[in-house]
Amino acid sequence: MNSTPPTAPPVDWDAIDALYDAAQAAEVTGDTATAIAHYRDLLARDPDDHVGASLRLARLTKDQPAKAPDAYVAALFDQVAERFDAILVDELGYAVPLMIADQLKARKAGPFEAWLDLGCGTGLCAMALEDMTTARWGVDLAPTMVEIAGELELYDRLFVGEAVRFLEQLEPAQSFDLVTAADVLPYIGDVEPLLAALARHTRPGSVLALSTEALVGAQEPYALGAFKRFAHNPAALSAALERAGWQVESQEPVIVRLEQEEPVAGELIIARRTAS
Repeated sequence: MNSTPPTAPPVDWDAIDALYDAAQAAEVTGDTATAIAHYRDLLARDPDDHVGASLRLARLTKDQPAKAPDAYVAALFDQVAERFDAILVDELGYAVPLMIADQLKARKAGPFEAWLDLGCGTGLCAMALEDMTTARWGVDLAPTMVEIAGELELYDRLFVGEAVRFLEQLEPAQSFDLVTAADVLPYIGDVEPLLAALARHTRPGSVLALSTEALVGAQEPYALGAFKRFAHNPAALSAALERAGWQVESQEPVIVRLEQEEPVAGELIIARRTAS
């Protein structure tokens, strides 16, 4: 006798929103137990975690998740996709793509024949690096962001997907001589899986350019912050890159963005692949 597995009940988004508001209100008033219960209820109702309840819960329970939930990241950026450039660049002072371009030009790096833009978003890096790259690939979790990036007609190929899974599913022969990850690590705590996946699709001499939010005055390699983004310990990140076969050529402090009108300290890293 064949049996059909039960389908999950539809998510009640109005209930999710109300419960998330209640959880945050409990946090603000110091009712940690109630907030924890609400966040766990949210995860039971929405296991994919579109609102990032697991991140709020981790902050309260002192756990350290490895990364932000994919559904949360996709929803976060899709809901602002149409206004993304104005919000990030004009309101939050985001200029990392231009910083990457300046760093590469200062090193007389490139031109690059095969570029992979991880977390490509709406294509800000493509606009900044257009004159330095030939074949341009982009991947992002948020479908609407990828659709907008496609309208630029600067990328040769665009994909919707999570960075590590995308790299793991690529043909083994596909290799890139430039990889950028601008504003990607704030949504990935543990960088080891990403670096391992990159190792299979880069070669000695390939360049990696990435930005981070800096974790200052702590021993752990990364930590989840109050705004549901990860900050990384500069020394630990540099060591992880070196273990993965990358020589850090530049690791400069920068202001990556504003948050509630306050500058967010970060780093811009340029590394070159030394090991195959």
